[in-house]
Amino acid sequence: MAALLGHMGAWAPRAEQVATAGLLGARDEIESYHVEMKRAVQARLEALYSGIEALRGEGYPVEAIPPMGAIYLSVRLALNGRTTKSGARLETNDEVRRYLLERAGVAIVQFQAFGAPDDDGWFRLSVGAVSIAECEALGARLRGALAELRDPD
Repeated sequence: MAALLGHMGAWAPRAEQVATAGLLGARDEIESYHVEMKRAVQARLEALYSGIEALRGEGYPVEAIPPMGAIYLSVRLALNGRTTKSGARLETNDEVRRYLLERAGVAIVQFQAFGAPDDDGWFRLSVGAVSIAECEALGARLRGALAELRDPD
């Protein structure tokens, strides 16, 4: 594959160019795809948001901003200062991110990646490449990871 890609250069092969040009003229198909894609993304966002809100309702230190049309959900996980079962203290957003990746299998991006200066617990979750079932299952995995943390002293 590397040898083939090395001969292709920085442009798409002619067959891809022709196919893309044909697709761009298929307005009804593009519109139909966008309608379904937007519906599916919104359903995944709502499932993720509902799961976070359910955890908040159970008293966990989490909150989410309602979905507003992107493929991302902004979530605050106020876990800084809490201690894991192993005794590690979560001081920074990066430590919270790493803990949740390892313990709950969830990949999140702290707001510092987008220029926010503080370790204030704000993260972004993407629903772009997950199913609605995966969004719904996230709540239980997060609940397990959150339940293991000890409150700050």
